[in-house]
Amino acid sequence: MQKLKYLIYIAILTYLIISIKELIKMRKAKNRIEQLEISNRRLQKNYDSIRSFKHDFNNIMQSMGGYIALKDMDGLEKMYKSIVKECQEINDVQGINENVINNPALYNLINHKYEEALKHGIRMKVEVLINLKKLKVNDLDLCRVLGILIDNAIEASRECEDKFISIKFLHDKINNRDLIIVENSCKNCLIDINKIYEKGFSSKREKINHGLGLWKVRQILRKNKNIQIYTARDKLFKQQLEIY
Repeated sequence: MQKLKYLIYIAILTYLIISIKELIKMRKAKNRIEQLEISNRRLQKNYDSIRSFKHDFNNIMQSMGGYIALKDMDGLEKMYKSIVKECQEINDVQGINENVINNPALYNLINHKYEEALKHGIRMKVEVLINLKKLKVNDLDLCRVLGILIDNAIEASRECEDKFISIKFLHDKINNRDLIIVENSCKNCLIDINKIYEKGFSSKREKINHGLGLWKVRQILRKNKNIQIYTARDKLFKQQLEIY
């Protein structure tokens, strides 16, 4: 009887282990499908933008020629800025590529944040100049910290006329460290950077559900002795993660 109970326990445990493994496989497959769908939308948008720009090229040149013929430099400058903006948007989309952002966790995170930024009319530029697989940091901790920094950047940029976020991954050879730099436009760049990591601190009037993000970042970084964060503000608000 005791042996039968033991066999039943083993069977149940085996079933649970197999079920959990299958659930993990299904979750991974679902995440991969979501990533592919996002990538396909991004590629389609990029392709459509390039096709549209090429199709309109002759019209653009003729229009610019009209301003030049009339020596209308103000009109020419305005058109030039519009063209540059459209080219920037195409380059921004090309930067979010899983072959460039070669860390699956970071790629998925940045994809979703990019989609969120687009909903609010925010231009997000991503530059990757290092191998993200070699970052000396736990993926979970990095995604939690970077997610908070980008969320804050989106929230701040939404209030600006010029809505802009820049995310850069690069290596500092002089100090032998990897840098992740998040910069964003901000309406209130005069915020006290000495207090922003305090629990409950927020520049918003409504304090409920605010003031915990950067405090949480500080808690996570305290577990990682090789990571520091540097904050600066001028025309843009800047958060720089330094990984040694």
